[in-house]
Parts: sequence; C-alpha cells; structure tokens
Amino acid sequence: MATTTTTTTTEPLSLDDIARHPETVNAIARYDPKEAGMASVALGRTGGPISIAYEVYGTGPIHLVWIMGLNAPKIAWHRQVKYFGVERGDRFSCLVFDNRGAGDSSVPWALRYSTSEMAKDVCELCDHIGWNRKKQLHVIGVSLGGMIAQELAYSAPERIASLTLQSTAAGLVYTVPWYQHLANRAYMVMPKSLSARLAAAKHNLFSTRWLSAPDDLGVFPTNGDRFAAEELWRMKHLRRPVYQGFLLQGLAASWHYMAHDRLMAIGASVENVLVCTGTDDQVIAHQHSDTIVAGITAGGCMVKMRHFEGVGHALNWEALVEYNRMVEEFVTEAANRQVMGE
Repeated sequence: MATTTTTTTTEPLSLDDIARHPETVNAIARYDPKEAGMASVALGRTGGPISIAYEVYGTGPIHLVWIMGLNAPKIAWHRQVKYFGVERGDRFSCLVFDNRGAGDSSVPWALRYSTSEMAKDVCELCDHIGWNRKKQLHVIGVSLGGMIAQELAYSAPERIASLTLQSTAAGLVYTVPWYQHLANRAYMVMPKSLSARLAAAKHNLFSTRWLSAPDDLGVFPTNGDRFAAEELWRMKHLRRPVYQGFLLQGLAASWHYMAHDRLMAIGASVENVLVCTGTDDQVIAHQHSDTIVAGITAGGCMVKMRHFEGVGHALNWEALVEYNRMVEEFVTEAANRQVMGE
C-alpha cells in the first residue's frame, strides 16, 4: 500500500521567523506520565552502573517498549506517546526512555558501546518497572533502536510478544568506508551554524517533498518549519546532547551485525514480526530491510513487510497517521492471538 503524499509547496519561514512564531513555544506537547524516574542498569557490566531516564504512559494491558535511534531523546516519541499512551491509555502502556549516551541518561565511557549491551539495558529497565512476564513486551525500535531491538529479541525471545523493526538494518552495508559514514553522521552534531545543522538533519530524516509540503497540523507554513520549531523547542527545554554519547552510539550502530543464523533464531522464537521502511530513506537504505525479512522468514516466522513509498527515515513522523494505525493493528492482533493461545 503506497503512502499518499502531497505535492503542494509553500514558502518556508526563516529561522528568526520560526523563533518568533507564537506556536513555537508549543511545538512539542508534554503529558503527565504515569511513572517516571531513573533506573540503574548494567551493574557489574562494562561501563556500569548506568542510569537510564524513563517515562511510562497509559495503564492498558498491551505493553509497548519504544526504542529510539541515534542521539535521539525519548521525547522524539511524543507523537506515539499521545496516540497510544494518552488517547488510548486504557488499552496501551508505553515505555519511552533515553538510551545510554542520550538525553538525561548516563553517558559512560567504555571501550565501546554495543547494541547487545544496550539491549541488556532495556531488559533491566523493564525489570525495574515490573514488566517481566513471559511474552509481555511489544518492542518497537527505529534505526539504532531497531538494532537494539534485534539483539533484545535474540537474547530474550521469551519476553517478546511482538517485534517492530523500523528503518533499520541487520548490519550496515556502506557505499563509502564505515569511518566516512560515521563522519557524515557526525557532521549533523558537529559545531556549525544552526541553519546548517538543521539542513543536514532534514536531509537525513525526511523526504524533500514532505519537507516543503504544508504543515500537517496547519500551524506552520511547511513541515520543514515545524521540524525547525521542534528543534528550537528541544534546545530550550532539553539537556544539550553530549558529543561523546553520539560518537559511542554511532560506533555501536557501525559495529552492529546480526548474521543470518541469528536472524533465523529470532524467526524461530518470535511469532510476530513487522518490518517497515521508507523508500526515500537517506540514513539506512530501504534494501537493508530485505536482509532482515529474509533471515527471520527463514527461521519460520511469517514477517509482515511494509514499504512507505517516497517517505524518509522518520516514518513515525512523516507518515504519522498510517504509521500509528499500522503499529496499532499489528500489536493488537499479536496481543489477541496471545490471549487465544493461552
């Protein structure tokens, strides 16, 4: 099913105009979590103990674990928090958190971060909040978060009710050397003008057509203006990203490798898997998803695959309505099958 996109264009605002816009102060809505705090993980592991900042929204029986990507804070899930944890909080419970190295979580020095160690962080965080029953977790991971989700499903499949892998890879296939790839990513956060940083982020995360289209919420002239407004909001309200954390997370993504036999093991032990990608993804080319699907399918799981035509890396924003409905239908069906099988 193709994603419907608009071709209408509108003249964007300057950064100064966005900063003065009366709605920039409301660019990101905040909600009161059911639970929030710092969980101590990695006791006895390299770099530990590590404090992980987390929030839980909703009280429903379907437990969603949202794992964010490279250098992104938990608030990047705010659209999903609203949809699942606030508006449908009687059906869903949502866990959002800052991975080690990002947001309000610890930024430990270690020989290197790894997606397998970060998956252990997630397991221990879920233990901390009491989400430790068999087949309780519906895990959604994007980009680096999708790599962490793969490791979680491989190492603790007994805890996974469903697995959604968004805009991610079993192992990055580079058209340039890995160090150049990392340098390209580093450019997004290296000291430079704000306009240059935002331009780089826009190019990596979204399709050009969507950025120039009118704001989906009808507040700012373009979607690109809304993105800039949210970035200005984050700069004012959130802790400034630590370059050390970005670098170590980037290395974890660069070294991540889920071999075919390990993907098969996931397919043999996790019954519900959804893989989704945008065909205009500039960060992780959509062909990477084919490798994931082939490996998990070979293990015996009937993987659901969804391509969002003409959409970039941040599906959960650019294709918001379709994305939320897709995840809602998938996890609800998985939960219903689990109940019928008990």
